[in-house]
Amino acid sequence: MIDMKKFFSFSVFIILLTFNLAAQNDLEKELNEYNSPDEIVTLSPSLTFDQAIEILSKMSLKLTGRKIVCKVEGKEPIGIELTNINYMKALKIITQYRGLLIEESKEVIVVDKPKSPIVVPDPEKPDKAIYAPVDAREVKISAIFFEADNTALRERGINWKMLLSDPDNEFGIDLKTFGESTAETTPTDFNLSLGSKFDLGDFKGDLLGTFRFFESENLGEIIANPSIVVRNGENGKIQIGSDFSIKQRDFAGNVTDQFFQTGSIIDVTPHIYNEEGLDYIILKLAVERSTAFPSELSTEIRKTKANSQIMMLNGEETVIGGLYVTDESTVRTGIPFLKDLPWWVLGIRYLAGSDQKKLTKKEIIIVVKTELLPALKDRAKTLADKTIFDKKLEEHRKTNEELMNKSPNKNLLKGEDPEKK
Repeated sequence: MIDMKKFFSFSVFIILLTFNLAAQNDLEKELNEYNSPDEIVTLSPSLTFDQAIEILSKMSLKLTGRKIVCKVEGKEPIGIELTNINYMKALKIITQYRGLLIEESKEVIVVDKPKSPIVVPDPEKPDKAIYAPVDAREVKISAIFFEADNTALRERGINWKMLLSDPDNEFGIDLKTFGESTAETTPTDFNLSLGSKFDLGDFKGDLLGTFRFFESENLGEIIANPSIVVRNGENGKIQIGSDFSIKQRDFAGNVTDQFFQTGSIIDVTPHIYNEEGLDYIILKLAVERSTAFPSELSTEIRKTKANSQIMMLNGEETVIGGLYVTDESTVRTGIPFLKDLPWWVLGIRYLAGSDQKKLTKKEIIIVVKTELLPALKDRAKTLADKTIFDKKLEEHRKTNEELMNKSPNKNLLKGEDPEKK
């Protein structure tokens, strides 16, 4: 029993001795810590938070090459007097006093608010942004993007605007070119009489036939025929083109890509109304034609925009024009074969040919068609009626087969000769 008491007393003595040694080592480390005079700072309590961050940022940039960036604006005084203290300790004190966090990297020190916790939404509650009642209407919007070569059309003597402004919508009927009476300056005449109809997706008629004819004559081309379904009051977007990126450097020195959309872009927002038993659509349109021209210094985006609100009926079409784009290309002209020789062959290529810049002006013609779709409850009723019709048809088919099998003339009904049986 005495030995157990001695062992317990000895254990307590060893534990106390260990704590004393650890505390002594921490005290010695704190007393022996050396701070360079350049790292010492004194901050008055009347300094604003932004001023204190600016002072500490200059010291950090001078000593370590790292700038202190604060994402939080603070015009209030720091309220703490710091005398002859290390600048990093001062930064930690004033940020902790305001409840901010410090994020360090090799290039920068960032002071920011603590990130808010991620709140997981309740899956049982429906999202109001995507909710739609069963009687909600939808609009099917179809478009044709036609790229017309204005230079070639002008050479043929075709007035594109007059062609599309025909009040009777008889596009291209008996269209002729009228040039000068001199044979040398008159282009080849042609007649366009579209007796046949063409179909492309949801589009039919003479307008599409005109586009097809222009394609066959190399006067333009149909570049796309997209179609989307948009809910009433919601925004829909059609883009025919590409996205290009520009590399940028953020405050932390990281290289990021920022993307921009170019090409032929349509933003549509349909609004469906019913008055006096007539369904009609007010189509809010924003049309853009843009092209990117990158260079060594910067990237230029040339845009042509148009905004409009159009009233349309179910199944009606409208034409949007005036979206121009200029293509620039370099063409080598001169004496054949000699103009394409390498430069080291006595420099003949420079004497026999030259490079010319060719500008081709093109216009984007957009044909938009709207079509009202039935509501969900109407579609469900139609589907139910179709199911009932299919069941009735199947019952009649089975009844007819049973009657044929019971008939004495079933072989004759099947096309067989009864005398052979």
